[in-house]
Amino acid sequence: MGIKFEQQNDDDFGSVQGEIISIADDTADEVLDELQELYDDLQEELEKILEKSDEGLMMNAAGMEVKLKDGSICTLRVAPDVVTRILTVLEFDELQAFVENIAKSVESPDDGHFCHNIEEEKI
Repeated sequence: MGIKFEQQNDDDFGSVQGEIISIADDTADEVLDELQELYDDLQEELEKILEKSDEGLMMNAAGMEVKLKDGSICTLRVAPDVVTRILTVLEFDELQAFVENIAKSVESPDDGHFCHNIEEEKI
């Protein structure tokens, strides 16, 4: 497609080796849509291949890293089709912020009233 990209190995992806592919933020929406369709097609093909092997369920996972308040890193494993569907609506950084908010809420639960003015708490 003539898109300039950067590629690097992701050695920290757990037991499955992965690669990180980066493209420019200003890539046209039409190109991004076409890339998403290609990615979805490849994901379906990968699922078919993995279903034929005994390791299909082990390898068919996506992960997001979250830094916990003790400083450790936790990898949250999510089905790739779920991540793909979410990313049709949210940008990756929005999804990352959402996941981090969930982790923070689990580590430090707030049992107070749900409806309150956050600005008042800062005063």
